[in-house]
Amino acid sequence: MKASLTDVAKRANASLATVSRVLGGSLHPVSEATRARVLKAAEEVGYSANPIARALVTKMTNTIGVIVGDITDPYFAEIARGVEDTAGAQGYRTIVCNADRNPAAEAAYFRMLLEHHAAGIMFAGGSYPNVPETQSLIRAVAEAAEARTQIICLADRGFDAVPVISVDNRAALYDMTRHLITLGHERIVFVEGPEGLSTSEQRHEGYEQAMREAGLEVPPRITGGFGVESGRAAATAMLTQELPDAIIGAADDTAIGLLLTLRQAGVQIPRRVSVVGIDDTKYSQLMDLTTVRLPTYELGALAARQILDRSGSQRQARTILSHRIVQRGSSTWAARLIGARTPGQAG
Repeated sequence: MKASLTDVAKRANASLATVSRVLGGSLHPVSEATRARVLKAAEEVGYSANPIARALVTKMTNTIGVIVGDITDPYFAEIARGVEDTAGAQGYRTIVCNADRNPAAEAAYFRMLLEHHAAGIMFAGGSYPNVPETQSLIRAVAEAAEARTQIICLADRGFDAVPVISVDNRAALYDMTRHLITLGHERIVFVEGPEGLSTSEQRHEGYEQAMREAGLEVPPRITGGFGVESGRAAATAMLTQELPDAIIGAADDTAIGLLLTLRQAGVQIPRRVSVVGIDDTKYSQLMDLTTVRLPTYELGALAARQILDRSGSQRQARTILSHRIVQRGSSTWAARLIGARTPGQAG
């Protein structure tokens, strides 16, 4: 296993800060005897300088890096706006890095931001926990966190000692599924996000829990994505068989793809099928889409405030922001109940 700064500090019997100064090239004064001891310890434990070590120089730039899963996804765009507005008001600039949900790309951007001496780095989005590249990234983040680089995750990613500001994805899908069940829907399908992505798995768990608690059958999983084309593909497949009562898209864009394709095929929405999404983007409002409102802008803004708070008074190990169901015209009572509902009930 690759030696860390902590290993060097233990061998040299020196503080982590001192080791960081020596190996990171800081101009902070360190005695020659201590410097020699640290360099010898680094050689003995097999520590080699890398971009993380170089980023330990005490001077940081007035930039904040945000590593996003997909720069075209409205979910990440709102997060980035929250960061940029908050950081910009304090004279900081935001660098948005599009990793395409690729762990290797995330690691490359992470090292680049360290080399740039960013004041803070955010990971906005889930991870693929079962791929080797993710494990390498976890080790790199842990080493940087040891050196007090400010890192914040906006989703659960398994990084030790890194604050998390997030929404409860399981609860969001559980609540939406329960909402549809209370409208009388029984055959509810969930078109998921990318296979293996932590966010996708968490949302499926919430959906499945609500279905099983209600005694409803959980249909075979439908792997999709967070984009319009994923929704279109799923809807096209569904049109070849009996349609469900309701469909949940992995994101608003997914649901919009479902909605457009079904309507183009002559399916009455919501009278025949209710279609709902997750996020509450501006597009969902234009499409009159029932959805789960996630506080995306607030996620970015709060993360930026924590990074800019040098005192650390605002930093918490874990912060979960609330979500809520937004009922619009793309969902209604189950078809068999539409004529039987009482006056005043939402449709």
